[in-house]
Amino acid sequence: MKSLKALAFALICAAGAQSIAAAADVLPPDVREKVKGELVWHDASGGATTRARDETTNKDFIAETGITLKADFNADMTKFFAAKDADAQIPWSLIEFPTKGDFIRARDAGYLERLDTSIVDLSKLEKEAHDEYGVDVMRYGIVLTYNTDKFSGAQAPTSLRDLYDLERFPGKRCMFKYPQFGAVLESALLADGVTRDKLYPLDLDKAFAKLDTIKSEILWWSNGDDAIRLLSSGECAVGVAWSGRVYNAVKNDKAPLALAWQDSLYSAAVYAVPKGAPNAVAGQALIGHFIADTEGQKALVKIITYATDIKGLSATDYGDDVAAWIVAGDNAKQAILENADYYAKNLPDVVDRFNRWVAMN
Repeated sequence: MKSLKALAFALICAAGAQSIAAAADVLPPDVREKVKGELVWHDASGGATTRARDETTNKDFIAETGITLKADFNADMTKFFAAKDADAQIPWSLIEFPTKGDFIRARDAGYLERLDTSIVDLSKLEKEAHDEYGVDVMRYGIVLTYNTDKFSGAQAPTSLRDLYDLERFPGKRCMFKYPQFGAVLESALLADGVTRDKLYPLDLDKAFAKLDTIKSEILWWSNGDDAIRLLSSGECAVGVAWSGRVYNAVKNDKAPLALAWQDSLYSAAVYAVPKGAPNAVAGQALIGHFIADTEGQKALVKIITYATDIKGLSATDYGDDVAAWIVAGDNAKQAILENADYYAKNLPDVVDRFNRWVAMN
């Protein structure tokens, strides 16, 4: 009996190992053999998003290649651009740009390597999801989020514009302490009556004047986990958060949160390899693996709901329970695409003015 049980156990283990190997082996063998050593990557997300990657796509990449993968979290791209502007040696072999605007700025400055199509199979992506230097990944919503213990039913906010209605929706507002990919300026202009089609270029005078009307009620957050903590605890009644973080908190922690897509924003992160990367081949391979790892993508989106435009994958492939949280279909129609070209050209000046405004009493 023991021998039969042992045989059955061995067969199960062997089948499981074969299944894991089949799921993991998505890189061409000649590419896999080139991936060695350590890959330090510039992580612009951190928190729940990076934990989701570490449990899915990053885990698969490590299992297939045996590489050591280390994340260096930076909430924005200041450190990267400062290093490249100074022509300093960099530690990163993969850069995650949190927005397309950051990526365009780096690309146009000549700070990125062209993608190696023998490693990164761009044919697996939809046409709009890549160019020669970077791949759009994990499209995310920048959404109005509210505490359902504070507001519910017909009394709940329905649009990003409601962030500025202190009478109907009293309480502290949680907002990102950075002007890009947090809808700070866009929300102000929308609430001041600017129509969606006239949003860009941003009228900064008008935006900061509107922000003045709620400045005393703003609690600033610097990473997505803090946004969820402030909103879930009720310290903030309403605010802006990233859609996947809200989903993760509602699903896993039963947080009293809900979101509204109307007039919210959306964007996508971008993966790219910087010039001067200490392990450029590994950086290229991680991007190639991320695209090809279909099962890893499905597992990732079930955790964080940030989907990548990979051919053959649609919202329904991730399950009905996450479709309402993905930037697609009606959600994308209600929301507004953040203007990457505007931020690529204007971000340093916008950040400077924003920081000065925040510091003012």
